[in-house]
Amino acid sequence: MAEYHSQYLTHCLRKDIAYNSAASGTAVLIGTLPKGAVVMSTTVAIKVAFNAGTSNDIIVGTSGDPDALVATGGVTETSVAATRVAPATLAGNVAASADTPLYVTYTQSGTAASAGTASIMVEYALDPTKYL
Repeated sequence: MAEYHSQYLTHCLRKDIAYNSAASGTAVLIGTLPKGAVVMSTTVAIKVAFNAGTSNDIIVGTSGDPDALVATGGVTETSVAATRVAPATLAGNVAASADTPLYVTYTQSGTAASAGTASIMVEYALDPTKYL
């Protein structure tokens, strides 16, 4: 269940993942975006570079649109850096019409990864006078 707040503040859902957090291509729950929330940005902070042999891809989104917030190529998973993405979907003052679970998916190919960690942070705001 999503958490509701009674003040005009920005909020954040955060999830740390690693190359071995789940099987390649398996979605991992970040948290639930509350009804009425507007996503402002998603930051993917690569703390340890991912090192699969051919490709390393992190996407962030919903079950119906797995790359709604961060699409393939939106982040350089092989370099230690933080990348802030302003998504086209679920952003631009488009409020979630219902509580919406958000997921991160790491997919690798080629030689299996032996390293890689990242923090995914989804920043959102909501109008507490409208959606409580």
